[in-house]
Amino acid sequence: MPGKLSQPGAQRHLARAGPSAQHGPMKLLCVSPLDGGRPFERALTHLGHEATWAPDLDQALRIARRTPVDAALVPDDPAVLEELRGRYPHLPLIAFGERDSAIAAARATSWGAMGYLPSGAELEAAAEEVLGDLILRAAARNRLEERRRARLEETLRLSKFYSDVLTSVGQGIVVIDHSGKIRYRNPASARFLGETSSSKDTGGELAGRAAVPVLQQLVETLTENESRTQTIALEQDQKKMFLDLTTSVLRGADGKASGAVAIVSDRSIEKSLEQQLFHTERLATLGSLLASIAHEVNNTLTSVTGCAEMGLMVAEQAELNAADARTSGREQEADNLDGLAKEIRQIFDLVLEAGISCQTIADNMLQYSRQGKPTHRSQQDLNKLITRTVSVLGKHLGVEKVNLELALDPRSPRSRIEPSKLQQTLVNLIVNAVQAMLDMEDVPLDERHLTIETERDDEAGRAVIRVRDSGPGISPRRLEQIFQPFYTTKDHGTGLGLYICRRVIEDQDGTLDVESEVGVGTTFSITLPLK
Repeated sequence: MPGKLSQPGAQRHLARAGPSAQHGPMKLLCVSPLDGGRPFERALTHLGHEATWAPDLDQALRIARRTPVDAALVPDDPAVLEELRGRYPHLPLIAFGERDSAIAAARATSWGAMGYLPSGAELEAAAEEVLGDLILRAAARNRLEERRRARLEETLRLSKFYSDVLTSVGQGIVVIDHSGKIRYRNPASARFLGETSSSKDTGGELAGRAAVPVLQQLVETLTENESRTQTIALEQDQKKMFLDLTTSVLRGADGKASGAVAIVSDRSIEKSLEQQLFHTERLATLGSLLASIAHEVNNTLTSVTGCAEMGLMVAEQAELNAADARTSGREQEADNLDGLAKEIRQIFDLVLEAGISCQTIADNMLQYSRQGKPTHRSQQDLNKLITRTVSVLGKHLGVEKVNLELALDPRSPRSRIEPSKLQQTLVNLIVNAVQAMLDMEDVPLDERHLTIETERDDEAGRAVIRVRDSGPGISPRRLEQIFQPFYTTKDHGTGLGLYICRRVIEDQDGTLDVESEVGVGTTFSITLPLK
């Protein structure tokens, strides 16, 4: 029989023995017009399968949408077959028709059927065997399709899982193919390598400063067929970054190189901590050394300044003798004594000035070595402390060479501090501000403004002192370094002043911050707790 499909005898026996022998009942969707009867109904009933009948294609589609079926028994109508195949590509279709020929079966197969069953009255006796074989094939196909779908779902699940992992990790990951083209980059890589409009997913160009060394090492790894590791130091957004870069050859299932993968890790925090630890140890050693040096220098300076003061006393005595000689009419002797006194005073003034300068440096060294030592605090009116500092030390600070303005909060902010330490900090900030403006030789006096202001913030529980100048300002690069010990741009500076100022204020439970704009000026802000 040309359209008859069958399996070997054992399969036919299983088919006739009923569905429970191996596969269990199947749910079949049978499409048959009402006036055409229900072909193969007796065979389906005997085989124990569950059949849902639909009079036409529209009804069949509605049933298929709401009821899962294992296979469909449909007339050999190309419109019906092609519509069902298009809507449900994995649903096994068994076509039936009046013709019993190989041509009819081939035509039904070309329309999407997996098998063909002639439905002539003379073939009803053989329908059970043929239908059983076709249903067995449909069941096997369904099982294969289920396994394929399950494998696909597992593959998609694993793919999503691995994609989520790569997306979530903090390290940047970049993959290139054998031609050097970027095939994948995870979101974290944008932090290191930058991002352009064409590089958000894959491919495109990279804009970050780390992109060049990363891509260069990827290509070298691919070319030389070996893994590489290095640490990259670079500046990005005016900050120092340290990146650990590891590249490896990407191999396919056949073991051949198909590309290279880079893993970029940000080690900036670890490097910063390492540097801080090293810095702390270095400072501790320097502190001990400086304390020892300062004591020795102070001992020597005591003798030097003492001798200078004695020399000035000699000059003063010579001036008195000159006055006596002039009173007695010994003009020549008086002139000689006056000249000698002047020379002595000039010499010892220089010696005393140098001694005081060295004393200041030695005191800074001692102050540096004593950071963190217990302090003796008392409640202070910050307005009065600032006024006293400026009035007593103003001449020595050079404030007469600039326009000084005191903008003090009338609510008189108070804080529990060590007054001498705060005064030391104010003196340092004022001297720096005055010197910065004096260095601007082409700027007239009326444009050199120094403002010292206070602010009481009861809501935040803090008092703020600001020292603001109209000097040349500080560049962003220098601004990052000005509080570091031994950093100075002056020929005669030690680089300890601002470092000690910040440490002093921090010891008073406060903060010292700076804001600056090149060509506009600089503002140092001391924040202290209100008490």
